[in-house]
Amino acid sequence: MLDYRLELIDDHPGLTTLIDRIDSAHALALDIETINWWDPQSERVALLQLAFREGRQPQVVIIDALAQLDLEPLRLPFEQRRTTKAIHNAGYDAVRLSRHFRINTSPIHDTMLAARRSGERRCSLQAQAQTHLGLQLDKMEQRSDWSRRPLGEAQLRYAALDAVCTLLLYEDQIGRGLHGDYELRERTQQRQTSLPLSDAPSFTPGPSGSRAPEDVEASAAAGLSAPAQALLGIVTELAGRYSPERLAASVGSERVGLAGWIIDRVLGSETDVDEDTAKIEIAGLCERGLVRLTAMRRLEATEPGTHLWQRVKPV
Repeated sequence: MLDYRLELIDDHPGLTTLIDRIDSAHALALDIETINWWDPQSERVALLQLAFREGRQPQVVIIDALAQLDLEPLRLPFEQRRTTKAIHNAGYDAVRLSRHFRINTSPIHDTMLAARRSGERRCSLQAQAQTHLGLQLDKMEQRSDWSRRPLGEAQLRYAALDAVCTLLLYEDQIGRGLHGDYELRERTQQRQTSLPLSDAPSFTPGPSGSRAPEDVEASAAAGLSAPAQALLGIVTELAGRYSPERLAASVGSERVGLAGWIIDRVLGSETDVDEDTAKIEIAGLCERGLVRLTAMRRLEATEPGTHLWQRVKPV
């Protein structure tokens, strides 16, 4: 049983006090929860979770980012060089902190990147927590509605657990001599073809617009990652079965049936898919016009997406 203290902040006095508390922290673990993450124009950060130590005691503070707070005071502690920011898959969390709040988090230790660099194949937070911390993460709230207020106790516990596990995993990795250095600017530039920043062309759920199917397919064929190929295959073969939230939450853990076969054939049976990685790739497939949302908020492949899957589908 993890021993940590949990606090929810939804007002300016609480945020001001928090800034003073984390000023002297040696390490600060960050995590976020988002809503509408598959659409860059309506995506919002709903929660920011911070884990740090006061003395020897782990503390977790959850900031309600939908509470009309001015989060500019977080810029200094998030950007100051003397405090390491530990993030599991910074390509998701740090990029969104930059996109929505113009906060360029640094320096970053990416715990997923450190695990991958060490040669591990199962690098999701759930797998890493089990392997190195002996913890089983409860993922029942993965598909939770983070826009709902008030937040439930189970939601708060889930959000807090990811943050404190990231802090503990960071400490464990440092003890093992692992390095997870991550440069936000370089990573953002590398990823913008998969999930555009706010100044990129907008995405509207529905048909892929005026672009000819062959143009969409040709532009997507180059640079489509293995996780994106697997997700495209699942959406194509199981049209209308998954909402974006359900697909992102289940792709790394439900390796059964046709969806499991596709993941195993494309990625290999020993490789897992981090939930945030799945979110990045699903949003990228939507932006490229390969996948769209139905009126029932279910994912289905577009015509060029179907054609592309037939080209890359494993036999």
